[in-house]
Amino acid sequence: MMDELEDPVEKLVVQLRNQNELLKTQLMSSSMIHELTKVLHTCTDFEGITKTILLAMQEILEFDRVILFEIDQKTFSLNPQTWVGINDSELPAISIPLGFEGGEITDALFLNKHILVEQPDRNYDVLASTLNSSTYLVIPLVCKVSKNCWEAKNCTKKTCPAYGSFNPYCWSIQGSGLMTNTTNENDRRAACIACPSFKVEGVFWMDRAKSFKPITSDDITILTAIINIAGIVTENFRMLNALDKANNNLQLANDQLKVVNYDLQVAQSKIRADLEHARSIQQGLLPQDISDTSHFAVGARYLSADAVGGDYYDIFTISPGLYGIIVADVSGHGVASALIMSMAKVLLKTFSTNEPSPQKTLEKINETFLSEIKTDHFVTIFYATLDTINKKLHYTSAGHCPILFINKRNKTCETIKADGLFMGVFTDMMLSEACFDYTHGETRLVLYTDGIIESKKKDDEMYGLHRLEAISLESLSNNPRETVDIILNDMSIFCGDKSVPDDDITLLVIDL
Repeated sequence: MMDELEDPVEKLVVQLRNQNELLKTQLMSSSMIHELTKVLHTCTDFEGITKTILLAMQEILEFDRVILFEIDQKTFSLNPQTWVGINDSELPAISIPLGFEGGEITDALFLNKHILVEQPDRNYDVLASTLNSSTYLVIPLVCKVSKNCWEAKNCTKKTCPAYGSFNPYCWSIQGSGLMTNTTNENDRRAACIACPSFKVEGVFWMDRAKSFKPITSDDITILTAIINIAGIVTENFRMLNALDKANNNLQLANDQLKVVNYDLQVAQSKIRADLEHARSIQQGLLPQDISDTSHFAVGARYLSADAVGGDYYDIFTISPGLYGIIVADVSGHGVASALIMSMAKVLLKTFSTNEPSPQKTLEKINETFLSEIKTDHFVTIFYATLDTINKKLHYTSAGHCPILFINKRNKTCETIKADGLFMGVFTDMMLSEACFDYTHGETRLVLYTDGIIESKKKDDEMYGLHRLEAISLESLSNNPRETVDIILNDMSIFCGDKSVPDDDITLLVIDL
């Protein structure tokens, strides 16, 4: 009776001991994985990660030989990268093709799972024959996938098995990769390893050639957990390394940008100084203050769109009782236009001497422009000679905008449009000269460049000639200087009081 009672108790004790041993083993495994994870997080490079895993497999999990095979995309093969338990001189040259002929190790890679190979056929298994292994285990080292392949590549092939799949490891899905347009499995594999979505770092091979201790499911479970952690650490390391590299490149770019900015500031300072010098020179070319005479009263204003501009105006003495009146505009604005205008001024003062005809003067200037000055710019000019003795105004226009002739007595306005072509392009400017008789005190001239009438509001509506005519007639009771202020103020109000004009602006008001 006592034997029957002792037997169940003994069985229970044995079961409890076995369960206790199992729990101790599981606890040791969890503790080992935890400690190994901490070690992996201290690794600063990929080599350190792989060496840590290899040593853990050898020392803790008691695998005699461990090799990490890396993927060689160029040769489409697996080659040993690092190893433990094998002397370097003893390791034969192994290169395993990644196609079907590669056997279980490549299948493990593309199926994304471990494979335990027992009693391999040495006639066909390269690893078994070259490493003299009777039983071995292969497990792929896979990094974390952050985005599905069909999302990363904006794939629209919804018939592909990987499209919308819960399995993010697209290379392990049978029949996937329709975007690669491959016709066989080996070509598909080659396309997979070249794809940025492919996250396999390599394959671990291991065996127990000396101890012949069997590889258990617990071994595989622990190994899989460790290698999965290694994959996550590897991907994190790669991302941090890429981020550090990007930050270093950004810092380098910032340092280079600081140098460039400094050089640019120096260059800009020099340009500003040169432009200011050019502006002062140009201002010196313009009449500083045209004084009223007994023959006429004058108001004038020049506003440059840039530091220097291409407009020019002047009233100058040709001979006693004969004055030259000019308003000119070089196409564009800026330094080039200012330079051309300064040349035009010199030529005008040269050819107008002892030449009362505006037409002949401009024709001589045009000849010199075409033969001596090579430029794509052209010049529009209104030029007149004022004969104060005979009360006559001879004038011609080379493509310039209409000039306003206002009769102050009857308050009427006549516009004189250009008959000729602009200067600096054609040998024949097709100029014509006209003469205007005036009565002292009854005539006002409003000369300007197109910067006034082409000034715009925000909706691109132009100020226009009709507004200039209207404000000119409204201000007849004011003297020329006051009239200049009134006209420019009216234009400014219309345009919304722009601080900088879009084009050079010149305005000249003369009472004869």
